[in-house]
Amino acid sequence: MTETTQDTTAVGARTAVVRGLKTLTCPDEGGTKQHSYEDFLEKIYNHVMISWHWGKDIGHVIKQGQDPEIKEPEDLSSADEAKKWKIRLWEQEIDRYGNRIEALKGNKEALYSLVIESLSPMIKSKLKGKQGFSKAEEDTNPTWLLTQLEDIMVRFEEIKPKLMAIDDQMHRIMNLRQGDSTNEEFVKLVAKELKVYEKHGGEFLWGMKQRKDVETRLKDALEKYLDLNGVIMPDDMINEQTRIIKKQLREEIAATAIIKRADKKRYGNLQIQMKNSYLMGNDMYPTSVADVLRILDNYEKEWPSSTKPQVNDNNSEKKRTGVAFTLSQGGAKMNYLRGTNNSFYPAITCNTCRIKGHYQSHCPACDKEGAKIEEEEKKAAEATVEK
Repeated sequence: MTETTQDTTAVGARTAVVRGLKTLTCPDEGGTKQHSYEDFLEKIYNHVMISWHWGKDIGHVIKQGQDPEIKEPEDLSSADEAKKWKIRLWEQEIDRYGNRIEALKGNKEALYSLVIESLSPMIKSKLKGKQGFSKAEEDTNPTWLLTQLEDIMVRFEEIKPKLMAIDDQMHRIMNLRQGDSTNEEFVKLVAKELKVYEKHGGEFLWGMKQRKDVETRLKDALEKYLDLNGVIMPDDMINEQTRIIKKQLREEIAATAIIKRADKKRYGNLQIQMKNSYLMGNDMYPTSVADVLRILDNYEKEWPSSTKPQVNDNNSEKKRTGVAFTLSQGGAKMNYLRGTNNSFYPAITCNTCRIKGHYQSHCPACDKEGAKIEEEEKKAAEATVEK
């Protein structure tokens, strides 16, 4: 592959081959998986951000699926028009604005060409069969292309009733599990699947509670604005505030979905702690995707995963403690034993009998050498039994 040229004037120059970019194949070909599709977009994104003029704007198109908001320069006031240096700065701002608009238009055409030429024949065939292809091809519209491409890669295609496809997507989300994935990879995966669902089926898990929360939070915002400014909030600001509140609630939903499906081997204690804290009136659940990632990346177990004493394997138990027996009383297995000094430590596991509740120095089931106490002596020891 050749290196990408730096010429930013011709559309064709921008579509030079991106280093390391491979032809994208769809799942039906037994090829590219979802994470590879993300790598495909990431390589293109990094390339345009560095190599294309005004690459930040076209990078926004790739990441957000829409054109960036480019604010028009404001006209000079009468006072500023009397100052030559103000006029000069304004003219330069006008030039930059025009160049930026023109660059975005050319970059969108170039992006469309770059992506379409990097697709397998099967994906191209699928795209041609989608409604709106002719118009998108005529306009070289990369937004339409990336949107349809995403559906193809996650198998959300118009080959079944839409309601069934939405139900399948819901099922896919509900069955997500982190497994061995890194926290960042898993968060991205959940966010991607939620985005697909919301694109076709509306807001994920949005119901009566969320609608009521929007009303409550908006009411609080309106009251605060009135107290601070002495006037009612304008309609455009109300619409923007409503959008922000809905975004916050969607983040809470996504955060809950992620934390619930995090790997139980790594975060099982955390999940239990959050659940129990909520029952006690302390809501510890994260309210944003960023909070989830911060918690998962920095969480440290307060205690190791509990291990049941292997009392039936005599050989291995003898090697480990020098004693092998099953503690029981009245046919019930003992999970805890109080120490001979009447102490009780539910989080402590005795190194001798491997039962929780006491230290080795006060073990009621064995003597200091690890030998089993006779039945009559053991019955005399104070014990806490959990069936």
